[in-house]
Amino acid sequence: MDLVIFLILVVAVAFFFKDFKNVVYFICIIEMFFHIIHYIANHIGVKVIADFVNTYIPSSLLSIISKYATGLLYEIFVWILVFFFCCLLFYLIKYFIKRN
Repeated sequence: MDLVIFLILVVAVAFFFKDFKNVVYFICIIEMFFHIIHYIANHIGVKVIADFVNTYIPSSLLSIISKYATGLLYEIFVWILVFFFCCLLFYLIKYFIKRN
């Protein structure tokens, strides 16, 4: 179910913003959000919150990919994710250079 929700959100962002850059930002924001939520939940010391987050929120986009794909399909999706991270890095460096 989490894959379906994620794909619907990516399609919605692509449809409404119609820019590849916004899709890259969205995917990377979701990845950072998953990491931050899990870090906070596991380090605040409240077991109920940690259990809820660990049960219902994926730890990363890689965990979503690994849940639904294996083998060559998994490798293709992982490389697509790496491509998005490289694009994010490019956009951030371009923004940083333009600002200074």
